[in-house]
This record gives sequence, C-alpha cells and structure tokens, in this order.
Amino acid sequence: MSDPVNAYPAAGQEQPQQAYGQQQAYGQAQPAYGQPVYALNPEIERIRSNASTARMLSFVSLLVGHLLLAGGMWFWTNKLVEEAKILGAPMDVMADVESARSAAKICSIIQIALVVAVFLFFIILMVIVGATAAANS
Repeated sequence: MSDPVNAYPAAGQEQPQQAYGQQQAYGQAQPAYGQPVYALNPEIERIRSNASTARMLSFVSLLVGHLLLAGGMWFWTNKLVEEAKILGAPMDVMADVESARSAAKICSIIQIALVVAVFLFFIILMVIVGATAAANS
C-alpha cells in the first residue's frame, strides 16, 4: 500500500507517487486540496455578519440614532449571542458576537449618561435661575 502524502516510493514499489504540481494523466481525478472537512454553517456566517453590522450601527448611534438605536443593537446582539450558543459557533465567531455586544452596551451606557447629564444640567440651571430671580425681587 502506498502513502498518499509521501511522494517517494516505498521499498519494493516500482512507480513513485505523483508529487504536488506534477502533470496528471488525462482523465484522472484532481486530488483534494486544503481541508474540505472544515466548512462553516451558513447560519454561523450570517451571525458573524450580523455582529459586524450591529457593532457598526452601535457606533453610528453615537452620532445619529442615539439611545434608541444603541438599545436596539444591545437587544439584537443579546439575541445573536443566544443563537450562536445554540448553533455551537466556533470561538472566533463567539468573540465577534461578544465584541459587538460589548460595543452596543458601551454605546448605550454612554448615551444614558449623556441624557442624565443633560437633565441634571437643566435642573441645576432652573434652580440657579429661580434663585437669581428670587434674589432680585
């Protein structure tokens, strides 16, 4: 029996194996290259793509959509994490989804802090204006 990986003949073998890059005879099948066993599920690739979209929209929410968009991305990435766990996604996909969820959380928290700061600013401003008006009358 010949070794399909080793191109050199074994003891007692008359013809050497065909090495990589050599011309094949007409009609012979092309040998497989790479690892045909490793092929990702299209659902997992969809999850990876959706994670990238959610991460991008989380950053866009800082400029345009504000808390509504960031909160939606946070909710969506939580669903993506659950779906990736159910499908048994590889670690790199899980890392992408977790990264997108972290970005959505951070953007949401930043926007919540900004909304609270604006409300506090207006409350303090009203107190100062009220105190100034009371002192002048």
